[in-house]
Amino acid sequence: MKNKLGLRPGDFVLFALILLGACLIWVRFAMLQTDRVYGEIWHDGECIERVALSDSYHEVFEVQGDQTICTIEADGERMRFVESQCYDHTCERTGWVSRVGDTAVCLPNRMMIKIVGAGSGDGVDATVR
Repeated sequence: MKNKLGLRPGDFVLFALILLGACLIWVRFAMLQTDRVYGEIWHDGECIERVALSDSYHEVFEVQGDQTICTIEADGERMRFVESQCYDHTCERTGWVSRVGDTAVCLPNRMMIKIVGAGSGDGVDATVR
């Protein structure tokens, strides 16, 4: 027996099952997300250090780059290049990176720091300074 739309009773059951499955998948992914924020230090395309950032966290890293040693500071939920003995010091002038997706790069040393995680952002995909 069909209605005005040409649908059978089994079609409604199928729609309900698809809708239920979609809701269950959405709830599963929503429960997996955390507000943890991590700082990563990358050298030459490889992640060499990953730390969980929190308000009480403070650490200074000295990492050998391609040319010199880079000093990187993690303070609370932010990171920065403190010192690099490279020739242009652009990485030091970048300042603190603190939002998910922010990065700072020392090109001569092939070093990068970035903030990753599911932290609550403001919806901005990228920032340019």
